[in-house]
Amino acid sequence: MLWPMCQAYGLILMLFLLLPLAAAAAESSQRQWAGNWLVVSEGDEQLVWQLLPDGSGFAYGFQPNGQLSHGFAISWKLKGDRVQVRTGASVRCNGGVVAVAFTGWSPVTLNFAIIDGRHWLQEGGVLLSFQRRLSSWNTPRAGKECPNLGV
Repeated sequence: MLWPMCQAYGLILMLFLLLPLAAAAAESSQRQWAGNWLVVSEGDEQLVWQLLPDGSGFAYGFQPNGQLSHGFAISWKLKGDRVQVRTGASVRCNGGVVAVAFTGWSPVTLNFAIIDGRHWLQEGGVLLSFQRRLSSWNTPRAGKECPNLGV
């Protein structure tokens, strides 16, 4: 009777110790994607994705001349080889000035499969290509001048 109870306690202890390790591995993978990225999407202008390690961030779109055209606050979560993204606040360039509006988080979740270290494939077939990290990217602030990607 004592031996089965020891086995059960051993199993519980092992799970208790392994679950935080699995969570830490997921957080570590998410941190690897964190940063400011120049992204190209099929049939779209250049984008900047700002992915923060806590799962928040922004996605910005730019006109062919490099001027900010639009953007969204995003919430992103890495789950194995999948990424789930929800959009929130919208960012626009109005008269050369950044305008931000928050109407709540979108009920739609965008799902991406991580193809490799540089590509995410969205359900429905849109491919995002992470070109390079942008070390000097600054987050556009409401009321400030609209950024130019300098293409």
